[in-house]
Amino acid sequence: MIHCDNLVKIYKVADLEVVALQGLDLHVEAGELMAIIGNSGGGKSTLLNMLGGLDRPSAGQLLVDGKDLLKFTEKDLVVYKRETVGFVWQNNARNLIPYLTALENVESPILLKGRRRRERALEPLEAVGLSHRRGNKLNQLSGGEQRRVAIAIALSNQPKLLLADEPTGSVDTRMANQILDLFRELNRSLGLTVVIVTHDPRWRRRWTGSWRSATARRLPRSSGESPTPMNWRS
Repeated sequence: MIHCDNLVKIYKVADLEVVALQGLDLHVEAGELMAIIGNSGGGKSTLLNMLGGLDRPSAGQLLVDGKDLLKFTEKDLVVYKRETVGFVWQNNARNLIPYLTALENVESPILLKGRRRRERALEPLEAVGLSHRRGNKLNQLSGGEQRRVAIAIALSNQPKLLLADEPTGSVDTRMANQILDLFRELNRSLGLTVVIVTHDPRWRRRWTGSWRSATARRLPRSSGESPTPMNWRS
């Protein structure tokens, strides 16, 4: 499902080169459930953005579902983001429209795809256990419920790949465990390929799928040093 070969991402800021990814090799099978765990600055979100078609690598190869993302046009990227990948953002404000109900939030991406079946929007809410809250607006939902609505939105167009950035960063341990169990169930019942990035240490204790650990290094452009490769290990 995902194949990264010698993937590199470098951001240039003034006289600094920020080496976010250096020579990353990564393979994720279709239907696999993977967590990438590490401290902030390890390149996790950078990788997730490239997998989601939100950023482009500086060098290397990136294939998702047999498609070469480095060769995509802007139109190709729009279709890819609409049909292949679902994204759960760290910040709920990027996932949710506050004046809409939970059901209307899930309907929004379906409408963008030219469909109007309300029953189709109910299915993701049922999958995350919130069909009984479909008529509630966001201020009537707890933080954990809002996060589950965000997951339902990411599922609304039946993606092959589900990406989640720090999905338990703002919830308590009980809700974090429920969200972890939800990702496991979605992976098992829907056959979804799921990639999650987090620095939450609770995931190490309860995670039963594949995982990688990541660290990164930032170097000044004028230092003359060679970048240290990313350390990704299972």
